[in-house]
Amino acid sequence: MLDMNQMDYITIFIWLYNIGAAFITLFLIIQILLMSRKVKSDVIRARLFLNTELINKTWKYISIAGASFAINAVAGFAKFSMGIQTYYLWEISEAIFFAAFIAMIYQWYQFIGGLIVNNKSK
Repeated sequence: MLDMNQMDYITIFIWLYNIGAAFITLFLIIQILLMSRKVKSDVIRARLFLNTELINKTWKYISIAGASFAINAVAGFAKFSMGIQTYYLWEISEAIFFAAFIAMIYQWYQFIGGLIVNNKSK
């Protein structure tokens, strides 16, 4: 169990940020799954094929999230196994991972939501 008296304000802020980001991630993923049931899969594939900007942004966000995940793993190993001071690198890399992952999920949320609006107008 975490002892809040031993944690500083930066660590507490990053923990709260990560908890909030996790809830936002779950909410957006559930919304995407529910919205995608209203759109035919052929329409999603056709629109996605034409939207190279979405694919490029997705790869950019996945790359950022993957790099921050790798940094988090190395910093966590250095911090907990070898006792090296990482100067918040472990915590900040978690925050960067969640920020990039939420940005990616949000763009997909907008993409799927736009398909639903376009289908209703026809």
